[in-house]
Amino acid sequence: MGFRMKITGGSEDIVFDERSITKVDFNSASPADSNARATDLGLTVKVWGKMLYKLGGEGSDATLGLAKWSQVPSENVDCYRNAEITVVSASQVVRQFILPNAFVMEYSEEVDDESGVGTFYIHMKQKKDENGATKIEGGFGGE
Repeated sequence: MGFRMKITGGSEDIVFDERSITKVDFNSASPADSNARATDLGLTVKVWGKMLYKLGGEGSDATLGLAKWSQVPSENVDCYRNAEITVVSASQVVRQFILPNAFVMEYSEEVDDESGVGTFYIHMKQKKDENGATKIEGGFGGE
């Protein structure tokens, strides 16, 4: 199983393939104090992955794009972007999560000078008044 992630809507697309993403967690949560199905849902996606640096001008570093996106202030329209996470199994797309107005809740990078491997974590959330535009799809026939 593998994961792909594509973030669009900013100055440059941020793209990760199956080599980078190690874990994805989609969460749909009602408020804890709700006694009935609430309209106040929180839709989030958390993604963990490996930092695969681009050396010698081989292209842009996708994690650098995430780090820059995480710093965009809320008054700038670029803080909201389209996030598409695709789950691939046996070369077939089995699930897609699309958050058309995602923003960064949390972003972190961790690097280890002994192993030379870096990891990243991003927690994205769908803009609440646009929850209806979120798509969760599956049952694809093949690529």
